[in-house]
Amino acid sequence: MSTPQQLFQKFLDEQRSEYGRSLPEKVRQIEANWRLAASGGGEADTLAELERLAHTLAGTAGTLGFAAAGQAAKALELLVQRAIKAAAGCSVLHHDIERAIGLLQDSLPSADAVPADAG
Repeated sequence: MSTPQQLFQKFLDEQRSEYGRSLPEKVRQIEANWRLAASGGGEADTLAELERLAHTLAGTAGTLGFAAAGQAAKALELLVQRAIKAAAGCSVLHHDIERAIGLLQDSLPSADAVPADAG
């Protein structure tokens, strides 16, 4: 019989595993949003959505043990905030945002580092 602590740990492990498998898709959403913003497609709204996506990933990734992804997403979030505030929009920070997205991609755990089934 499992203790409440063991059950809770199993739940956390399952959540972490599931989240780890979903990270590449979350980063693809960020990349797609950035491509739209960089091409001038609804820049203000698109940048706001990019900021939200990066903010969400930064918090959740860090909480579930994906520290590198969380830190990379936080750096991206801060750059997007600067771009939103800049009078010239994202064009001023285009290279920095591109680099931050590359670092976010590089921070993803390899497929074999994310357990297929925890517990």
